[in-house]
Amino acid sequence: MDLDKLEKLIKIVGKDLREGGINDLKYYADLLAKVNNIIVVSLITFPEYTELFRSFYKDIPNTNKYAALSMLDHILEIIKLEKTSLTKIKERKIFESAEDKLSQSNISLRNNDYPSVFHNLNTALELAIKDKLEIPTTITKINTTNILEIMVKYEIGPSAYLNEVKNRVVFIDNKVKHQGYIPSKIECINAIKSVEDLFQRLKSIEIKLSDEIKNKIYEGL
Repeated sequence: MDLDKLEKLIKIVGKDLREGGINDLKYYADLLAKVNNIIVVSLITFPEYTELFRSFYKDIPNTNKYAALSMLDHILEIIKLEKTSLTKIKERKIFESAEDKLSQSNISLRNNDYPSVFHNLNTALELAIKDKLEIPTTITKINTTNILEIMVKYEIGPSAYLNEVKNRVVFIDNKVKHQGYIPSKIECINAIKSVEDLFQRLKSIEIKLSDEIKNKIYEGL
């Protein structure tokens, strides 16, 4: 669904929830169905928050209006971030979009959606590093892991910080994706901090790749 339409729908349903003496939603089938529909649509619209919306969906049958309003407020916050990210991408400010993804990882952490923390951090890393190395983001076959391994091996850029995000973000994200691993809260916190530190370093340095390193990065395409 279009983000503006979803935002408008959420505000309408939120207004209905706030009015009248509504409390336990199981006695208001129409409103319960509307909230349920918003959660389903949001799950489709924002797949990176799958675990969060699944937990919302699971809680809906027994929720009250205050919990429902909290859910809707979370979704509005996600929409706001996504709109900002889309605007900046259109303006070709890719690094700022990476920082938006970093912000989204913090939202996922607050919502205890730990797998999504790593999904967002990995996307943030890909956007930031490809932007810094002037690799088009449309070339998706060059993955973050390969770039990081080459940069660390040949000491390109802040290699200590790059090695940290490789171990604290990319390695765990691969376990989440391929092994169904559920990261801990402390792993999420350390991962976010490692990306924040790397971004601060990347802002202050310029990286120029030799032809040899460029060829290594593009090998296999």
